[in-house]
Amino acid sequence: MTKVKDIVTRLREDFPEEIASQGDPVGMQIGSMEADVAKVMTTLDVRPQVVDEAVEKGVNFIVSHHPVMFRPAHNLDFANPQNAMYGAIIKNGITVYSIHTNSDKAQDGSADWQAEELGLQDVEPFCLDDDGIAMGRKGKLPKTMSAYDFAYYVKEKMGIRMARLITADNDKQISTVGFICGDGGKYWTRALDDKLDAFITGDVYYHVGHDMISSGLTVVDPGHYTEKLFKYKVYDRLKKWNKENNWNVGVELSEVSTNPFQDLS
Repeated sequence: MTKVKDIVTRLREDFPEEIASQGDPVGMQIGSMEADVAKVMTTLDVRPQVVDEAVEKGVNFIVSHHPVMFRPAHNLDFANPQNAMYGAIIKNGITVYSIHTNSDKAQDGSADWQAEELGLQDVEPFCLDDDGIAMGRKGKLPKTMSAYDFAYYVKEKMGIRMARLITADNDKQISTVGFICGDGGKYWTRALDDKLDAFITGDVYYHVGHDMISSGLTVVDPGHYTEKLFKYKVYDRLKKWNKENNWNVGVELSEVSTNPFQDLS
């Protein structure tokens, strides 16, 4: 049978673990490289409802974008919901492997997928990490538009119900844009350094928003869940590789929304 290590070896070719940002807990999270794989499933997050979905579908290998273990567990008291989820993963023989900032930084990874989704032109690397590899991308919009229209453009292109616009001038003309997938708010000054008209990232904090406005930078916050693009793109690759390598495993796409927010309109 195909083992976890067979699939991970191929994943590592496209998303090398060594390019992940320092301290990012990517790679093997729970389980064994030697485990046999019956079905593999892609997801953005590993949450209890995703584990339930995996069990129901007979999935024993989960590939996620966000690591399931961001912080060390100090105990395995199952009264804690996070620990109870770890217990369910282990009880059901599920292996979890995570590809986080190494997907953001990879060629034809999360940043390139988002640049394509946004329809950016003349795309270039943006915001170099400590190793000199770009975490984001920058480029030009198909046409110049006002900051107000730009926010709606992002909303439409990313298929979301709500986006937050942070700007001192709704009529400011936007042509050049940079972005960091997920939560990249701490890098907003890099957009100023590159003299970009606008910056896109999720999870912008209130007081940081004030600083952005004071600097004259226009920012659109589409939320963090826009990274769901990962599960679709990696699902497509696993389907392709499954045929090419004769793995003969089932390939599933998680249908669970792990967005903790409800955008009410």
